[in-house]
Amino acid sequence: MQVIRISWIVRIACYFVVTVVTFGFVALTTLELLSRWRSRSVRSVWIMKSREKSREKSFVLKDITKLDQNSLYPNFIQDDKASYFSSPYIIPNGKDMSGTVYSKKLPYGDVSYKIVGFFDPLKENQFLLKTDFTSCEYSKCKMTGAKESADAMIFLIAKLKHVGIPRFKRSPKQYWVLKSDEAPSRFSWFETLKRPGLKETMNWTLTHKSDSDIPVMYGRITEKETVEERDFSKIYDGKSKPAAWFVSHCPVRSRRGMYVENMSARLDIDIFGKCGTKKCGEAEKIPGVVGMRQQADKDTCFPMLSADYFFYLAFENSLCQEYITEKFFKMFHEVDVVPVVRGGADYKKYFPPNTFVDASDFSTPESLADFLHDLILDKDRYLTYLKAKNRFRYAPEHPEWQCKLCEKLHTDSDRKTYEDVHAWWTRDSCHDAMDSVGFY
Repeated sequence: MQVIRISWIVRIACYFVVTVVTFGFVALTTLELLSRWRSRSVRSVWIMKSREKSREKSFVLKDITKLDQNSLYPNFIQDDKASYFSSPYIIPNGKDMSGTVYSKKLPYGDVSYKIVGFFDPLKENQFLLKTDFTSCEYSKCKMTGAKESADAMIFLIAKLKHVGIPRFKRSPKQYWVLKSDEAPSRFSWFETLKRPGLKETMNWTLTHKSDSDIPVMYGRITEKETVEERDFSKIYDGKSKPAAWFVSHCPVRSRRGMYVENMSARLDIDIFGKCGTKKCGEAEKIPGVVGMRQQADKDTCFPMLSADYFFYLAFENSLCQEYITEKFFKMFHEVDVVPVVRGGADYKKYFPPNTFVDASDFSTPESLADFLHDLILDKDRYLTYLKAKNRFRYAPEHPEWQCKLCEKLHTDSDRKTYEDVHAWWTRDSCHDAMDSVGFY
């Protein structure tokens, strides 16, 4: 009886194993089929949605269709005379003042110079001593290394992590100015701002945020006064490569590396710089200058992009509000590519339709890649983007930050103090990536 019982147990065990294996095989096969179906389904759905969006948004800047553009682009304005786009990043036609030479300097008369210092106990930012005010309209300011006698002291946020609380004797009339060229997402850099002696002592802020006391953008665009005739069909026909990406910082909070890796499964993307295998131009690294490779871009890289590539990936290292860097703006240096943007800003709020492709319109990196692939194959639709973008050109930030600071020192006696500058800088400013996997 015991032998028979064991035999039945063995049979039941074998039956169970066979059942599990069979079920597992069926399940895996089903999942694979579902995955393939979903891939095709998502692709077709997003292509369909993208085409619908393209038809909805297509218009010539001053020849508007009956579609309500305000529902798609909140800063699009239409009146009886013209249609235009209102944005702090767009300089109205004919109002670009960059390059202006001021024959008369302000303030007039025998006015004392304002002295500007900077907190640099480790001597890492001595290049700031060379900051030039001579081209400013308000030019009566000077840089100094002396902290106590300065009318204003600049504190670079990114450098405060490695130094202590300021211990020098501060004049009661001295303004403390918090300056940053980086996004608020680099949280470990900014923990220092929580410390007593810093968080409640700042009077002014000088950052990319629009609610800064001195807002400074990475660039702007302006509508061209005249748009020359160009053979865009010939430009299109000469291109052979889908997309290029220039990147030097690889692991970043926006996970753009993983995002591009997922895109690359559907679209060929050439990666230039430290994070890729390709190079373009040699640029001297100039401390404190955002456009450190401007000349190399102009001489070599921009012509290459214009000739060979359909798209340029302008992906930010952080997904933060209003954080739009030179990656996007430099594509308006007469570069014949369509920028693809991915950042924390609401690009549709700030820039005209069809001048860019927004990654936030797509649920996955793969669906964005599929849309770009289809856009390449549709010559007329692609040229709609290129022609719309060609109506605008790059305009540098003007006045420069030091000019804005000098003007404020001469004209503004506001003595406000931030109760918690760390909270102002970081609260609700950024979000983590939800459209990619991993931290790369």
